[in-house]
Amino acid sequence: MLATHHLPSYAVILIVLLNLALAQYEYLGYPPGYPDAAEEQYTAPQLTPDTPRIQLRLAGDKRKHNEGRVEVFYSGEWGTVCDDDFTIHAAQVVCRELGYVEAVSWSPSSKYGKGEGRIWFDNLHCTGKEATLALCPSNGIGVSDCKHSEDVGVVCSDKRIPGFKFQPLVRLRGGAIVGEGRVEVLKNGEWGTICDDNWSLLSANVVCRELGFGTAQEALSGGRLGQGMGPVHMNEVRCSGFEKSITECSFNKETLGCSHEEDAAVRCNVPAMGFQERLRLSGGRNPYEGRVEVLVERNGSLVWGTVCSESWGTMEAMVVCRQLGLGFASNAFQETWYWPGEVSADAVVMSGVRCSGTEMSLSHCLHHGDHLSCPKGGGRNAAGVSCSETAPDLVLNPQVVEQTTYMEDRPMFMLQCAYEENCLSSTSSQVPANTYRRLLRFSSQIHNNGQSDFRPKASRNSWVWHECHRHYHSMEVFTLYDLFSLNGTKVAEGHKASFCLEDSECDEGIEKRYECANFGDQGITVGCWDTYRHDIDCQWVDITDVKPGDYIFQIVINPNYEVPESDYTNNIVKCRCRYDGHRVWMYSCHNGKTSQ
Repeated sequence: MLATHHLPSYAVILIVLLNLALAQYEYLGYPPGYPDAAEEQYTAPQLTPDTPRIQLRLAGDKRKHNEGRVEVFYSGEWGTVCDDDFTIHAAQVVCRELGYVEAVSWSPSSKYGKGEGRIWFDNLHCTGKEATLALCPSNGIGVSDCKHSEDVGVVCSDKRIPGFKFQPLVRLRGGAIVGEGRVEVLKNGEWGTICDDNWSLLSANVVCRELGFGTAQEALSGGRLGQGMGPVHMNEVRCSGFEKSITECSFNKETLGCSHEEDAAVRCNVPAMGFQERLRLSGGRNPYEGRVEVLVERNGSLVWGTVCSESWGTMEAMVVCRQLGLGFASNAFQETWYWPGEVSADAVVMSGVRCSGTEMSLSHCLHHGDHLSCPKGGGRNAAGVSCSETAPDLVLNPQVVEQTTYMEDRPMFMLQCAYEENCLSSTSSQVPANTYRRLLRFSSQIHNNGQSDFRPKASRNSWVWHECHRHYHSMEVFTLYDLFSLNGTKVAEGHKASFCLEDSECDEGIEKRYECANFGDQGITVGCWDTYRHDIDCQWVDITDVKPGDYIFQIVINPNYEVPESDYTNNIVKCRCRYDGHRVWMYSCHNGKTSQ
C-alpha cells in the first residue's frame, strides 16, 4: 500500500477517486496464476446467451444516492419500469443488481418524477432470488401499455455487497497512460466503438467525468489510439457536456458509413498525484530505460533502493512505465548489470512484486512489504525496464474462427510431427499408428490494431529449430487452444508455436513488411494480419477423448505476455461449441471476457 501519511489530504482523496476510476479503466486482466488482492469478491451471475443484457440505475428528483426511479439501459437506450404488479421482491432484485444488500421499500406512480424513453418492463413477477431483473417473468422486454406516470421507484438499504463491482457502460482501451484511450461502449453484452463523426471536446468531457477523471484534454479522432474490433455502436454523438453518461447524449445508431479507422478516443485531465517522484530509472542510455529504483521509508528516512527481479515481468514493467508517464513497457529485464545505477541505491527495498497491470503505482501492486526476500540480491540483478510511447495490439477475429471450424479424423501415422510437438492429447502416446485422432480444426486471423509492429521477443539467432516440421519457432507458445465444460473444467487443449509470424494481408495502402520465406524477419505490421490456416499442423484441438455435449472453446494469443501489448483483454476469443459425436457447431464467438 502507498504510505498516504506522507501526502496532503487532497492527494489522499484523489487517490481514492482515481482508484475508483481505474476499476472502469482496467485494460489489462490479471495474468494466469496471479493472486487477486481482494479479500472478499462478489461473483457476477452467470447468464445464458439468451438473457437480455441490461444495466440499471436510480434517477429522479429530490432523492438520496440509494433511492430513485428505476431506469433500465437496453439496446442502447435508457427507459423505465412500470409499477403494474411490481412488488418488494422485484425491488430486492433491483437493489442487489445495483450492489446494495437489500431493498427497504418501493414506490408507485412516478414518486421520483416521470422518466423518458421506452418503458422496458411491465407486469414483473419476481421471486426476489433472480440474478437480474431481466430474468423475472414479465410481458417481455419493451412490451408495455403503461405511461411514465406509472414509473416505479425503490429505496435500497445503504449497505453495499462486499466486493461488488459495477459493469461500466464505457471503458478506455489502447492508451499509454492513465486517462487516455479509445472509447468503447457496452451494448447488449458486446463492447463496440464510437465513430468520430462530430466527435468533440464536449462529448469527451462526458466520457472523462463518467470514468471518474477530470475534464477532457483532447478529443481524438481517426483511430489515433488504435483501432477496435467488432461493432461500431454510436455515430455522430452530440453532448451538451453536462450529461452523466455518454449513453445519455444524442447519437445516430446508423453506423454503416463508419470503419474502425474512425474510432474516437479521449485524453483526460488527470490530477498530478506525485507518483512519478517516488520512482526513477537509473543508468539507462536514455530516459526510457534503466534500472528501476523506488523511494521508500526506512527507519524514519526516505531512501532509494532497487526492486528484486524474481518474478519480474511484463505486467510489472507496464506499471512502472505508466507511473513514470513513459507509455508502455517494451521489455522487462531481470538483470541490469549493463546499467550501472546509483551505488547508494543498490540495496533491495521491494521484493515479491506481482502486478495486474492496471495499478497506478508500483507500490499498489502486491509485494512482500517490510519482509523482504530476494536471494539474488539487488545491484546487477535488480529489475529493469525499457518503455515506449507505442505498443502493438493483437486482436483475433472471432468471425473467422466461427466460419472455418470443422472436424477431421486423421490417422496417427500422419501426425508424427504433431505428436513430437505435443499437439495431441496425452492418450495419443498409448495408441497404435493405424488408429485415428479426431481433430477440431479452424483458422485464426490475427490483426495488429496497435500503434507499433508486433515482433517476437527472441532475436533471430535464438529462434529454435524444429527438425520434424523443418522450421524455426520464434515463440514456443504463441497461442493456446482450450475446450472447457460449461462449469469451467478443461476437457481438451492444444497450442501453437509461432513458427511463422508474417503479414498475410494488409489494409489498403499498407505494405507488407514481414514474411517467413528464406529465414526472413518475423512480425505483424500495424494494419496487417497473420492468418494461420485450418489445414496446417497443430491448428486444432484433439477432441478424440471428448464426450458429446455443450462446451466453451477458448483461444488465447500471446498467453504468457511475452511481448508487451497495449491491451491484453482482446487477446481472448470464446465460442460456444456443441458436439454430438458426429458433427460440431461453433457459434456465439466473441472477443474478450464479456459474457454473450
